[in-house]
Amino acid sequence: MERYQAVFTKVSRDTPEYLARYEETDAGHGRTEVRRYRQLRANEWITESAHWQGLQTVIEVERERHTSKTGEPSREKHYYISSLPPDVKRIAGAIRSHWEVENKVHWVLDVTFNEDDSRIRAGDGAKNVAVIRRFALNLARLHPLKDSMRSKLKQAGWSDKFRSEIIFG
Repeated sequence: MERYQAVFTKVSRDTPEYLARYEETDAGHGRTEVRRYRQLRANEWITESAHWQGLQTVIEVERERHTSKTGEPSREKHYYISSLPPDVKRIAGAIRSHWEVENKVHWVLDVTFNEDDSRIRAGDGAKNVAVIRRFALNLARLHPLKDSMRSKLKQAGWSDKFRSEIIFG
């Protein structure tokens, strides 16, 4: 990450015309978030391009959040590599879509299994339980009953017949 940060700093200082920029702002849920995207074409600046077949762009995303409670800003930077052609607005949308899917899956797991309250930490236990939870969630999702995930899983715990329907289809 430090390497990418150094490259973006150098390009910003020496040849800012090589950077494509895009900014978007969202407000809601008691906070305002500004996302600043900077995109750099992968070329001689990015030495990893030879190792990543199809690598075309490197993207820096700076997120700045302000909460209405404290007003204190929080900032974080993330770096991404992409095989998409250079189009900073399109790549920004792809990054947002990726995190939207990740957040939805995490939310369902947390609501259904109280995953955030899990005390499983040692060894591979947390990874193993996470795989089992996702597997159970996907099986329940495939069942045609129009009910919440939590309700489907409760019913599966109470009824051998319903559990068999979920597992075996």
